[in-house]
Amino acid sequence: MNVIKVTPRGYCLGVVKSIKMAKDTIKNYPNKNIYMIGLLVHNKIVVEELEKSGIIVLDDWKKTRLELIESIPKGSVVIFSAHGTNDKVIDLALKKGLTVVDTKCKWVLETEELIKDYLELGFDIIFIGKHGHPETIALTSIDEKKIHLVTNELEVENINLSPLTDIVVTNQTTLSIIDTEKIFNKINSMYKNVIYKNDICDATLQRQKAVLELDPSSVDLLFVVGDERSNNTLKLVELAKNKGINSIRINSKNDIDLNTLNNIVNVAVTAGASTPSLIQNEVIAFLESFN
Repeated sequence: MNVIKVTPRGYCLGVVKSIKMAKDTIKNYPNKNIYMIGLLVHNKIVVEELEKSGIIVLDDWKKTRLELIESIPKGSVVIFSAHGTNDKVIDLALKKGLTVVDTKCKWVLETEELIKDYLELGFDIIFIGKHGHPETIALTSIDEKKIHLVTNELEVENINLSPLTDIVVTNQTTLSIIDTEKIFNKINSMYKNVIYKNDICDATLQRQKAVLELDPSSVDLLFVVGDERSNNTLKLVELAKNKGINSIRINSKNDIDLNTLNNIVNVAVTAGASTPSLIQNEVIAFLESFN
């Protein structure tokens, strides 16, 4: 079996930075309780390792992040995820006397600053993102009246704005480049005064372009290693399938169904931006040894 190692794949710099900050927090505050709001990055293996190191993860979808902050004892340390966090949540943490460690990705920060700058200038914002994703929640909560969330072309039609409204369109950093372009074209067809800033991060773009460059006639199967909650992982699977490449998401080598390898000659491997190199390498080594 020929194993094609798609490059680039796996960890991006933002994820590396966030994990390092979390590990440094454990060293810097050895005598304090350390809490994490939500998942630091969307990879259960990474999160489980941090839990084993002593970090208490608060990820109850039935509660808001404000409610989760209220449950943390004064004097504790709280880590916020790479996906970004609502300013109100951070402010509450500080008012409660918590030590805040914000691991927000620089790409998310740039989008946040862009949104705030244009809101001050009186623009409405159309934000292309996934409902319920922590990055989308953080950024759209900046101004719930002036920021309009859309996930698809149909939702664009439901926005109640004048065709002459001054609009800035931006997006979640981990979306599909193809889907985002389609939604923007729909927005552009309905409104006259539109500024578009594509904020898909470089890591996501590079990994998606690497998959799009694969030749379907030369790849029998693509494994995408990554967590089911990782949007950039899911988009790699989607892009590959749309290109005509049989694609399967797995968490690790343990998820590989041997039946899927029957009659496979060329198998490719890529990984989402929050997938550890060790996990990817185990998948590659397993496939290379498979007969």
